[in-house]
Formats: sequence, C-alpha cells, structure tokens
Amino acid sequence: MSGRLAKYPRNVWLRWGVRLLIAAAYAAVAIWFHLATQGGWDGTPNCALADRIAILRAGGAVGGDVGVIGALYPPLTSLVAMVIPGGAFGLSIAGCLVAGLMLQLIVQSMQRRDFPLFVRLVFIFTLGATPVFAYIATTNFEAVVGLMFFGLGMVDLVRFVTWANTQAGFRAGILFACAAFSDSTVTFTALVAAIAGTLIIQSRPGARLANAYVVAFPTITLFLSLALLGVAFGAGPLAMFRGDLSWHPERFDALLTFFASPAGIVYFAPMLLLVVTSFALRFPGTALIAVLLTASTLLAFVLGLTPPGTAGINYTLMLLLAIAIVPTMTTLAHTLLTCAVSVVLWIIGWLTPLQWRTLADWISALGGLS
Repeated sequence: MSGRLAKYPRNVWLRWGVRLLIAAAYAAVAIWFHLATQGGWDGTPNCALADRIAILRAGGAVGGDVGVIGALYPPLTSLVAMVIPGGAFGLSIAGCLVAGLMLQLIVQSMQRRDFPLFVRLVFIFTLGATPVFAYIATTNFEAVVGLMFFGLGMVDLVRFVTWANTQAGFRAGILFACAAFSDSTVTFTALVAAIAGTLIIQSRPGARLANAYVVAFPTITLFLSLALLGVAFGAGPLAMFRGDLSWHPERFDALLTFFASPAGIVYFAPMLLLVVTSFALRFPGTALIAVLLTASTLLAFVLGLTPPGTAGINYTLMLLLAIAIVPTMTTLAHTLLTCAVSVVLWIIGWLTPLQWRTLADWISALGGLS
C-alpha cells in the first residue's frame, strides 16, 4: 500500500468520462429542481453562499479587511464561488461536478485495496444513490467539497497509519485542512481524524502521537494564523470566522428536542450501526471515531457554524468513514456483514427524508413539474 498506486480506470479519458457521467446525473436533478421551482433556491446553503458572495462583490461587507475575511469563511469554497457564475444554480452545477469527481475517486480507493467488484458496487450505490447525497450535491457546494476532502483524507490516513506511508500522512493532513476550510460544518473533523489516527490499526504503535500531530498540524496552523491575524487587526481571535464560535442556548435546546424525536433516531442510526458493526468486527476504535464525528457536527450546529438548509452531513460522514476504515474482506462472513451494513445504511438514506423536513421539502419541490 505504499509507493505510486495505479489510477482507476487506467485510461485518463475513461476516468474523466466516468466523472462527467456521474456529474451529469446529479446535474439533471439540479436542472429539474431549478425548473420546478422557477429558480427558487431560497433556503438552500447554495443560496446563502451566493447571497454572501454577492454582498462581497458589491463591497457590502463591514469591518474593513477583517470583515471581508470573516465573510469569506470558509475561505476555500468562498473564493472558488467568487468565480462561479449563475448564483445558487451555478454553484449547484459546480457541486455536481465535485460529486462526480468524489465518487470516482472513492471507487478508485476501493479498487486499490482489492475490494471485490460486488462490494465496490454496493458501497458506491449506498453513497451516491440516496436522496441525502443528491441533496448535498445539488444544494450545498461547501458541503460536497468538504466531504470530498474528508473522504480522501480518511483514505490517506489509513495508508499513513496502517501501512507507514509517510507521503500519504502529509497528504491526509492537507486534505483535512482543506475540508475544514471548505465547509464550516466539518470544521472539527480534522481534530477527530487526528484522534482516529491513534485508534485504527498501527504499523508503528509507538508513533501514535506523532501521527496525530502530522494529521492535525496543517489545520491547527491555519486556524492559529487566522486567529493571530484577527488579533493583529485589533478585532479579536475569532473575528475571521463566520459565526462567532459562541454557545447558542436556543440551538442547544432545539438539539435536545431533536434527540427525542423520530428524526433524531434516524439521524443517529448510521452512527449506532457503525458502533455495533465495529464491535462485531473487533475494531472498537472505529466506534469511538463514529461517535466523535457525530459529536463534531452537532457542536458545529450549536456554535452557529452550520449554514441554513444543511442536511445529511453526518450520514455521509459515516459512510465515508466506513469506506475508508473497513479492512479488505478476507472471509465470506466479513464480506456479507460489510455488504449488509452498507445496504442498511442505504435504507436509512431513503428513510431520512420521511423525518427530515428540509429533505422532504426538497423532494416535494422536485415534483413541481410532474
């Protein structure tokens, strides 16, 4: 698992053909939604991002340079959005292109680990063929970019920790930093990934803390740089962040109410499934990683970092974690259990819109042309 790995498919034109074919499927959904709602993207994360970018272009940000930088947070996707035409619809098409790239690269990672064809098909179908992922790809440019970086970062993290591939470790750290600076909802996942590097199978058990440092260093450095920049401008260490990173009691109360609802049960179902499966496969560390990832998305919500209309992030994080962490299947029982878990996750992905109002409204809007 070290050294230069083969691309999949090997032919560059075929690889890009697969990416564009997948992207076209999601783009068709985006176009359908645009026509069905007569361009009504209100309430979606892409609309919020497009409005924020429009204000910045018009010079409406307050607070001087600090206000502009804060309004750009998360900076990576915001800067890219500055050059994407078409407002929320343009961001939707761009998100579909990212989704196509993401799914092809995930398939490539499974091919490199010699996953059987059937298992690859089950996993990628579970990830890509649910309303949850389609909603993210077509309405949340920030999230789909952040999730792509996180998923690829987890794949490299496993190569780094389990197979002692140092290059993959540095790449994982950069990818997690890109994820944190692409989507504010996954701001804390880099720290969770650093902890994950100490829990999964180790090639060098004595290097656990060093592995965690390598993975977390780029993200921590970038955040500290932004904090110091804010202090230098006399605006405080949190001035560079959209959202004040302060506790929101009303959001916390809403979260407690959500926990006790059917939607809360569906929300936590993927995490609970991974926890049970982790113990069944005798990888208890994966269970803790799943719990910490879920906690990180909930913390982002309580701190006001989650954009309006966001849905399905935790579900997709659990799937990407499963794909990255699951070891190569060596027995029939292991293969069947892995596939069964993937199928149950797929079912959860289709049950989610029944309990999640945001997704239900999106699906209802898609019926506007029927």
